[in-house]
Amino acid sequence: MSPDRPPRCRPLPPHLVEAVAAVQDEVSELELLDRLDRALAALPPNERAAVVAAYAYGEGPVGATMELELDPEDADALARSGLQLLRAALADD
Repeated sequence: MSPDRPPRCRPLPPHLVEAVAAVQDEVSELELLDRLDRALAALPPNERAAVVAAYAYGEGPVGATMELELDPEDADALARSGLQLLRAALADD
């Protein structure tokens, strides 16, 4: 992510919340959103930006590449790494 360029802040799309909700047992939507917010906040900045661009906004590796201004392979690796960290954080809660 370029230090001169502020991150794109957008609300999480419903399909991301629904995907996480599908694997949770009887968790309220408010609690789920809180857990997801905490898990995203705990990610390192580049991984968080890559995950949000690639998966939350559905832009894939191209979105992560554009957001982070990195080589496509590096941006894709950061997105996959961030997604694993996010899954682990949600599983720990």
